[in-house]
Amino acid sequence: MKQGGQHPITAGITALAAVAVGVGLIVGLAMFVGVNIMGLGGGGSSDRATDPDAGASLHVPPPKPTKTATGPAITLHASPTNAPRKNAGSTSASPSASESVEEKPAKKEITLQVGTVQAKPMERVDISGIYPGGEGAILRLERNDGQGWEEFGIPDVPVTGEQFSTVIQSGRVGKHKFRMKDVDTGSYSNVVSVTIG
Repeated sequence: MKQGGQHPITAGITALAAVAVGVGLIVGLAMFVGVNIMGLGGGGSSDRATDPDAGASLHVPPPKPTKTATGPAITLHASPTNAPRKNAGSTSASPSASESVEEKPAKKEITLQVGTVQAKPMERVDISGIYPGGEGAILRLERNDGQGWEEFGIPDVPVTGEQFSTVIQSGRVGKHKFRMKDVDTGSYSNVVSVTIG
């Protein structure tokens, strides 16, 4: 005999539907919060207008040659936005970034070195060097074996990452002087010597 209540099956289905809706809302809310915390949300242009860090990326400045021979081979060029700020109450005499004297551009000098100063005939000799500010330049090797400077006869050497290297072999016995020439500017490197024989 029914006593004015719902049928037990109908009550069970209603309860299951209510639980499913509740669980769905909780899972959806958790996913929404998780996506926003992890920064995976699309973020339209209105979000970028109000958030100055939206779309920000890491910027690494290009390497720049140092001026001292004892320090590291390269120094990252710091932009004015990375310069340290002076405190208002600071009495330090050090100049700020805006007060500092501007650096003169690095002089382009080709520095040449050899892997050995004594080699047997037709032994491989490594020649390498640096060319600050000479990125992309084409260098030509020249030799002087006592009869004047002449091209050595190997393919031209490109400067990549402000560095260059090549390998030579010579069967001509005696003392040889080598230098590199920038084919575009006509500037020369220092002279290095290798004795063959």
